[in-house]
Amino acid sequence: MDVGVCMCQDIYQLENHLERLTQIRNPIAPNDARGTARSYIRGQMQQYGLKLHLHTFNTTVNINGIPTTVLGENVVGVAKGNGDSGGVLVVGADYDTTMEHHPLEDNGAGVGVMLETARNYMAATNPASLDQPARFAVLKTVIFVAFDLNTREYGEAEMGQPGSFHFLHQWLWPFLEQSPENLTGVIILDSITHFNQEPKSQFLPSGFEKTFPKAFEHINEEGMKGNFLAAYIRDSPSSQNLSQAFTTSYLMDRKARLVRLEELKLSDGATVNDRVLQTFNHQAQFHFWTFQPSTQPIPLPAILLTDTGIYRQPGTNDFCAVPCSASQFLSRPRRTALTIITTALTNTLLNLQSQRLPTSSSSSSGGENTDGNGAASPLSFMVATFLLPQLVHLLR
Repeated sequence: MDVGVCMCQDIYQLENHLERLTQIRNPIAPNDARGTARSYIRGQMQQYGLKLHLHTFNTTVNINGIPTTVLGENVVGVAKGNGDSGGVLVVGADYDTTMEHHPLEDNGAGVGVMLETARNYMAATNPASLDQPARFAVLKTVIFVAFDLNTREYGEAEMGQPGSFHFLHQWLWPFLEQSPENLTGVIILDSITHFNQEPKSQFLPSGFEKTFPKAFEHINEEGMKGNFLAAYIRDSPSSQNLSQAFTTSYLMDRKARLVRLEELKLSDGATVNDRVLQTFNHQAQFHFWTFQPSTQPIPLPAILLTDTGIYRQPGTNDFCAVPCSASQFLSRPRRTALTIITTALTNTLLNLQSQRLPTSSSSSSGGENTDGNGAASPLSFMVATFLLPQLVHLLR
C-alpha cells in the first residue's frame, strides 16, 4: 500500500545537519571534525528515539606514506520492528571525507538526508510527544547507519577495508542471523547534490552503453544532461522490488520532474569494463552486491543513489569554496533535489516497514480530517508534523 504522505521537508532541519558537516573529516585532517561529526550523528539518532549502537573496527590508511592502523566507528541507529525478525531495511551514508573532496558534496549531503529521513520516519512512527500520537505502526526493522573511513575513495595503495565492509560482515550479518531472507535491502546515499540541466554536462565512460543500454538511451535522448538521480541496482527480484518501491514514492512528488530518476540496472551477464566499474565500485552498495561470508557468494539487494560524482559537470551555481556554509551550499536546485530524495526515502520506509494507524474515536469526533478508512489524512499529518514547526521557526 502506498501511503503517499506529503512530508514537506523542514529545510531548516536539513540545513542544520549540513552546518555540522562543513569541514574535512579525515584521519589526517588537522582538526577532529570527523569526531565532531560522529558526536553530532550520535546525538541526533538518540534524540529521534533510535536505539544507538556504536560499531568500532580497525582498518589501514596511508599516513605520510606509512600504512597505519586507524580505529573507525560506524554509528548505527535501529528502529526495531514489532513483527518477525525478517524484512530489515538499511539506509546508509559515509560520514568521513577524503582530503580533496568537498565535505558537503561528498558526502555531507548524503548524511544530512539520511538523518532527516530518520527524523521524519521516527516522527511518524514513534513521536517523542504523547500529544502527537503515532500515525504509523512499525512492523519491520529500519536501520540507519553512518559509515566511517571509506578507504576506497582515499586513492592510495595499501588501504584496509572501509567501514561499510566491516559493518556488513561484523555487525549486520550477525544481526540478520546470517540469513539473506531477513534483509529487504539497503539504500546507500553517496554524492547527491550535482544536477545540471545544460546539454552535454553528463559524461559517460566508454562501455557504459553496453553495461546500461536503457539508461544510455534515456540519457542520450535527454541531450546528455546531468539532470537525473541515478539509482544503481542489481538485476535480481529483491533488488527490483526495492527499486520499484522507491521509484513509486519518488514519482509521487510533483517536483520529481525537476530531477528525474534514472535506474541503472546491472545484469549478471552485463559487459563491465574497468572504466564503467569505477562509476560504482567505491561506494558502500558494492560490498552488498559482492558479499561472500564463506565459500559461496551471497549477493544482497542494495541500491546506490548518486549524481554519478566526477562523471557530471557541476552547474554554474554549484561552486562553493571550502569552507562553505550550509546556507551558501543549499542553492535552490540543491534544496529541491535533497527534499525530493528525503521525501521519497521516508515514504519508501513507511510503505515497506510500517502500517498506517486509524485515528482514535476521540480524535475523529474532534473534527480531525481523516481519509475514508479513518486514517489520518496526508494533509493533517503534513500540517501537524512539518508545517507548524517551520511556522514557529519563522516567527522566532
